[in-house]
Order: sequence, then structure tokens, then C-alpha cells
Amino acid sequence: MMTESRAKELGLRPLGYLRSYAFTAIDVWQDMLLGPAWSTPLALERAGLTMADLTLFDMHEAFAAQTLANLQLLGSERFAREVLGRAQATGEVDDAKFNVLGGSIAYGHPFAATGARMITQTLHELRRRGGGFGLVTACAAGGLGAAMVLEAE
Repeated sequence: MMTESRAKELGLRPLGYLRSYAFTAIDVWQDMLLGPAWSTPLALERAGLTMADLTLFDMHEAFAAQTLANLQLLGSERFAREVLGRAQATGEVDDAKFNVLGGSIAYGHPFAATGARMITQTLHELRRRGGGFGLVTACAAGGLGAAMVLEAE
């Protein structure tokens, strides 16, 4: 990972770009693994995008139930209004764009490599498809949530 200017100095073509990101922390006693439901709308807003603008969406699957719960909250108008204080839901997730290469469970849930794997795979897949925007999200112990909007040409 490096700046675009450094890549050009070295004669390298960037694999992609980090368009925006968001990190959140929530109450571990209530919602420990639901961080992506908080961080995703922030990252999308900072990028000036909506769910409909995404080419790919890769969510770290700590557990299958955790992933399903986050997906439900992203599409929930009630959660958006009452918990996030937003006017509308983040949006429904298009299954054809979601974890298209398999999620973390399929890769054996590699803790030390999760972020690097998700970012690298998403950027390669975006380039293979001709470019676009990808969203990668993850939860972490302690109620943390991370979301990054990636862009590839």
C-alpha cells in the first residue's frame, strides 16, 4: 500500500484506490458483532455513493448469523431512524454482488490476514470486471466496525 505518487515514481500501476473509510465502536453487551451496520453508511456517505453504486460488497463473515444480522440492519428503515439517526436505510444488498469469491468462513476465518485478503481480492475482482466500486466491511471483538470503499479502474 502506498500513495499514487509513490507508485508512479516506482513505475507501478496502482491496483486500486481507497476512496473512503469509516471505523465505529458500539456497545459490546448489545451488538458486539454488528459494527458493519454502523460503519457502512458512514463510508458510503463519505464516498458520495449508495449501495446501488457498488459493483462488489465483501463482508467479513465472523459467523454466518452475524453476517445475516448485519445485512438485515442495512436494509432496515427502523434501525436507520431509531438507532443511527438517519432518514433512510443504508439499502438492501444485491446478492449477485455480495461475497462473490466466498466469505471469511470459506477461507478458514484467517484472523491475521482478513483485511489484506478482503482488500486485495476485492480490488483484483473489480479490475477483472472492468472496474468500479467495492465495499469491504468487518466486525471485530470489542464492538468495532470497519468499512472501506475501494475503487479500481
